[in-house]
Amino acid sequence: MMEYLIQYINALWDIFKDLWLYMFLGFFLAALVDEFVSTKRLLSYFGRNDSLSIARATLAGFLVSSCSCGAIPLAATFRKRGASTATILTFLLAAPWAGLPMIFIFIGFLGLGNTILLMTLALLVAFLSGLTLALFENRMLIEQKINSAHTEEEEEYCLECEIEEEKNKSKEPIRKRILVNVPEHFKKSLISIGKYMMIGLFLAAFLKAYIPTGIVISYLGKQNGVYSILIAIPISAVIEACSEGFALIGGQLYSMGATLSVVFVMTMVGVATDLTEILIVWKKIGKRATVAYITVGTTLALLFACLLFLIT
Repeated sequence: MMEYLIQYINALWDIFKDLWLYMFLGFFLAALVDEFVSTKRLLSYFGRNDSLSIARATLAGFLVSSCSCGAIPLAATFRKRGASTATILTFLLAAPWAGLPMIFIFIGFLGLGNTILLMTLALLVAFLSGLTLALFENRMLIEQKINSAHTEEEEEYCLECEIEEEKNKSKEPIRKRILVNVPEHFKKSLISIGKYMMIGLFLAAFLKAYIPTGIVISYLGKQNGVYSILIAIPISAVIEACSEGFALIGGQLYSMGATLSVVFVMTMVGVATDLTEILIVWKKIGKRATVAYITVGTTLALLFACLLFLIT
């Protein structure tokens, strides 16, 4: 028993010592983005349900340094303020790929080129999903946007407060912003994302310690063809982790012989089927929109994963 425990601890330490610098850089740069880059104004252009609004939602999701859980309060607020259903769901699909800790974890496992490739494909999936959902919304196949810009319900997230706070912060001395505000953002990100990242780290260590590389290669490797992608979908759907957690799990599987397409589809499907996110979308937006969100996002992720398999 002690032998297995030591084996696990060694695997956990090996992964951590290889990735701690990437994790630190990710959280640090995310803190700088939170402090100095104003993305909240871009989020106010979500009213119309056209290709330009979908593109803005995709871009906003990518610029907001947040995991999928952090994007949910924003999405709920814009729902109340009259944003279209399609733009909100597009934002939710794109937002997980903006998490700088996730990006740096992927760079540590996959390399810079493969990370850029996955991010590009992910944003394409978000944009095309948004266009499809906009078509559904225009044809009233899913729930429509709320006509009233405001409701009497208490706001979960105050956009005006956030913008006003950003204005006030911009007037502060640069020294204070770097030495006080940036560490505070770092701490908040670590608290909100760290627990989900630990889940991914523990699961990645389990894979490294106890799962033979040969099994990963046989079922999730190139030799299993597109079946490896189909196997990865249900696995990712049942794992409850944020995007950073899936980056750790997918990255470890890649280092053990899984294909890049498996890493891509696991991250896309895993985040899209996160139980917390699904429940909030179900409650705040609607049942039909939730089904369409999962179906469209998963289908396009599968198609792009197959394309990725053919070109890599």
